[in-house]
Amino acid sequence: MARYLSLCAVAAAPLSAFVQGSSATGDLASCNVQGGAGQCSSSAPKTRHQVASEHLLLQIAGSRLSTALAMHGPQDVGSSGCSGMPDVKRKCSDDGCRVLAGDMVGLTCNEFCHRSGRTCVAAWEEVNDDCASQQVLRCDETYGTTSDLLCMCSSVLVGLSTNAMAVSSSQLIWSDEFEGNEVDQSKWNYETGGGGFGNSELQHYTHHSAQVHDGALRITAKCEEYEHEHYTSAKLTTKQIVSWGPGHRVEVRAKAPVAQGTWPAIWMLPVDDAYGLWPASGEIDIMEAVGCTENKIFGTVHTGAYNHMHNTQAYGSRQLQVAEWHTYALQWEEEGLQWFVDGELFGSFAPTHRSSEKWPFSQDFYLILNLAVGGAWGGSCLHGSGPSCLPGSEFSQGQVMEVDYARVYKI
Repeated sequence: MARYLSLCAVAAAPLSAFVQGSSATGDLASCNVQGGAGQCSSSAPKTRHQVASEHLLLQIAGSRLSTALAMHGPQDVGSSGCSGMPDVKRKCSDDGCRVLAGDMVGLTCNEFCHRSGRTCVAAWEEVNDDCASQQVLRCDETYGTTSDLLCMCSSVLVGLSTNAMAVSSSQLIWSDEFEGNEVDQSKWNYETGGGGFGNSELQHYTHHSAQVHDGALRITAKCEEYEHEHYTSAKLTTKQIVSWGPGHRVEVRAKAPVAQGTWPAIWMLPVDDAYGLWPASGEIDIMEAVGCTENKIFGTVHTGAYNHMHNTQAYGSRQLQVAEWHTYALQWEEEGLQWFVDGELFGSFAPTHRSSEKWPFSQDFYLILNLAVGGAWGGSCLHGSGPSCLPGSEFSQGQVMEVDYARVYKI
């Protein structure tokens, strides 16, 4: 679940594993992530382990945290055309398909467009880190030792070389069909607690908010006073039970609530912080939706090089009636990641360079299902307040995320 968070300026010892400044990578000029004053949770300070588990990106200044910015989610950057491509230094067209591409030494625009599952339409050598061109190139042509090129990519995703979701040739290796009368704790852990999760979320995660009825998991977020929080919900994970890496497809059939203040997510985190604390070791959001951004889903990666704190998040999105049943899938191969909804491709990620800063996805991750309330992104339209708990309001009745099944295939 992407954390578009506000951080407090608090004391902290130096941490060696945090991401370097944005000068190391090109910025997504189309993102326009805005800064603002963050608000701190009133809960007790978290330990380093808790901070890592909730994957906060802390900005270090000496041995203290710098004043943090309130970050917003992908709804700030648009979802049409070519939004969400990695390594974009400047957007040079309204649809974001003609861009000043960074990290291009010895590379072609074919290779750049492939990073997001697109084809190259045209290529140029740029003049001076801007959108002006000085020489027309072929899509398969490099240009000396230049680090930037002007590339025009197709707005239509074609995917990676292994585009098809060949379910018939895949081997089902793990699943939960939610056929029983309770959550199967041989497959899922409950994560409980509150305190905002470093993201100003309002819910307290409880056991009783996740139930299995009529062949489906039901996670209910509602107004309920519980240990100083005013809302309850649930979060299930496969952490320390089962995990997967490249060579798998994760598939979840679900439907999500649409009330303002809801933030349902199907996502994955690494078993180990092999490359450092979040986001250095990666995060994969298979599906996120927020009630404040009507009927839109997002599939996103977070790495040391690609994350919202640097305005470089890489993502795909799709307009969708999220309150209806849909099958969300992540196809995870050594070549890259691809996101599908109902068998249709809506996002691809395949960086050219495979340093851990850009590709920390050669390790195992575990699956997470949760429904958050509010937060920096989930509550962005509520103007600093929580959803109404007045009689008859949406949250007084409860908002439900349903999951028909979760399946993992070996591909």
